Amino acid sequence: MKYPKLLSLALAATLSASAVIPSCAYALLSGDVNNDGAITSEDLSLLQGYVLGKNEFTKDQAASADVNGDKVINSGDVSTLRKLILNTAKELSFKATVDRLSTGYTDNIKKIDNSKSESVIKSTAELKTALSPYLNETTLNKYLTTYNDTFFKSSVLLLKPFYYDPSKYSDKTVKKLACGCDSSYAGIYTPSAEVTEYMNIRKEHDYNSPSLGRIYPGAQFTITYANGTGNGNFGHVTYNGISGYVNMYYVRKISDLAPSYKTIPDIQISSVKYDKSNVTVTALEKSAAANVAFSAAIIAQAVVPKKEYYASSAKWAVTSITTTTTTTTTTTTTCPYPLAKARMDQMGIKDIKAAFYDCCEPTKMAYEKGAVTGTMKEFADYGFKNRKGNCYTMASMFCEMARLLGYDATQMSGTVSLGTGGRGPHSWVEIKVNGTVYVCDPDCAWECLSNNQPNRFAYYMVRYGGTNMWDYIKTGVIN
Repeated sequence: MKYPKLLSLALAATLSASAVIPSCAYALLSGDVNNDGAITSEDLSLLQGYVLGKNEFTKDQAASADVNGDKVINSGDVSTLRKLILNTAKELSFKATVDRLSTGYTDNIKKIDNSKSESVIKSTAELKTALSPYLNETTLNKYLTTYNDTFFKSSVLLLKPFYYDPSKYSDKTVKKLACGCDSSYAGIYTPSAEVTEYMNIRKEHDYNSPSLGRIYPGAQFTITYANGTGNGNFGHVTYNGISGYVNMYYVRKISDLAPSYKTIPDIQISSVKYDKSNVTVTALEKSAAANVAFSAAIIAQAVVPKKEYYASSAKWAVTSITTTTTTTTTTTTTCPYPLAKARMDQMGIKDIKAAFYDCCEPTKMAYEKGAVTGTMKEFADYGFKNRKGNCYTMASMFCEMARLLGYDATQMSGTVSLGTGGRGPHSWVEIKVNGTVYVCDPDCAWECLSNNQPNRFAYYMVRYGGTNMWDYIKTGVIN
């Protein structure tokens, strides 16, 4: 978007710090900044903080922080370490739980294909989308309360609903007794129409045996075993504390007994591992405890700390975690932004600052007015294909590149003041590093560079509310 924006902004300091490695420093494990013997997100946080001027390094830390070996610590090392982490096999810490739902779900849950994958959930909106087809409003709200915005600031959720057809697990084995009766006749019964006054509960399988008690018309009782349904066949019954036998000719079956199950399925997640863009989940389908009632719906959940979830720009999923034996299932992440990746490979872009200038330098991008509606991918694809666009296009292109470099980047939509008065629509990018939000505005940089005023505006890795900042008003997020 090209507007005569306010030109009264002073020079803003660049927050991309760098330092030369002391010649006396000796090399430790490259990337292991905290010297704990492993390359993790903790090392990445320390390195990012140093590059942004938030912390200092010892000589040993400086030697380990020069990940790309160019004797300088800068954003290039951040990018290299990020890729090193992503290519280092690691078992992610997680907290697994399983909810068994006997109530609260809709019939749609019966349509679940247990072999299909489910993505990791990273927001309450995604959680609502994933579960709303299967849960009623009351049950869904319980999940949204548990996994709220505060939860998703520090964690992601591996979530997979399952549905088990109860009939597949029913125990339909016919049990036989020494007296010749079996369980195939078991059910809830009532006296038949032939019984006008009462029917006898006999002591033996014989209508000539003594009567132990009576059952009157309209009463309901349970028969567990019988040897037929004709006159002279008897069923085992207990009624009003009396156990005996009734003539099957004088009873009518109302319903079967509640089914019994040979096994009650459950899910146990044992590990979540990351290795070279693959996430592997090891899980086991096992039998639940004997005192657990059968529930056709199960929702498996694994809470993974966000700092352990390195590939935040890629959607990884579990292809299937329902198995009869312990096994692993692996799914390969795919690049969500193929045009951005192709451009980065073509231009050799390996750090965030290079990505930023590839989207805003006038020699690489031409300005073009256009609509201010669409998705981030639609704007970015247009820009990568045509090398031109407005503020929305430039911000979308940069946001995709930043995410591929591993940054927590969000494209914002809002307004800024115009030099001619009033406010105009605008788009820029927020990048969160260690909880701090920074602003990157490629369109602002484009206008400065095209007017030979590269430092007149605050446009790269700066903070909201500074004296050299535009008066951004956020109205939404572009997804």
